[in-house]
Amino acid sequence: MTRAIEEDEFVPDEESGAQTWYISWADMTTLLLTYFIVIFSFSTISKGKFTEATNSIQRAFNVPITTGVPVRPDIEGDRSAQDIQEMIAKESLAGILVQDFGDRLVLSMDTDVAFEVGKADLTPEGLKILEKLEPALKLAPGEIRVEGHTCDLPLSPGGVYADNWGLATGRAVKVLEAVVARGFPAKRIGAAGYADQRPVVPNDGEENRRRNRRVEFVIEKKMIRADE
Repeated sequence: MTRAIEEDEFVPDEESGAQTWYISWADMTTLLLTYFIVIFSFSTISKGKFTEATNSIQRAFNVPITTGVPVRPDIEGDRSAQDIQEMIAKESLAGILVQDFGDRLVLSMDTDVAFEVGKADLTPEGLKILEKLEPALKLAPGEIRVEGHTCDLPLSPGGVYADNWGLATGRAVKVLEAVVARGFPAKRIGAAGYADQRPVVPNDGEENRRRNRRVEFVIEKKMIRADE
């Protein structure tokens, strides 16, 4: 005997399939959650486990993933950066601006104080600044790059340097030589000149141009491998 189908037992086909997108959404959410959990755990796993986890993700998502050993800032490096800032503040060094960008510490020296116009030789005031700055530089945990920068004004003809590239590089080298002469390890310091190509503010006034004319000590904070 055939039983009659009750009205409330009948579900139209279109209604039964209307919510199937929940299944795909749930799968995607689960995969994303798993992915972020693995990414979060990278800071505590070894190199071998890192590679193994990365390969698993690559197979699951079928996409290439660039692998590498994660790094983290050394606590000692951060402490040294703070010590450098405190030492410079204590010395009240005129013409030195300190900026902490997280991965590097930048000490900017006002070139209008340290050099004559269009020249790369340090003035007596510039040498005094470096003398007071030397103990702070020796606290740097990593390498130091001395960078020379100018504003966008062209140089007067007949000078030692034909353009801002030569002037910026010459000033950086002169500062490097003065620092090394005071005992800073030569293998931990380098020099570069960028002319007017990396201004910190637009060259739209004398005050801004003065800020752009600078020599910077770029101190790379020490980084260590996470599996060490």
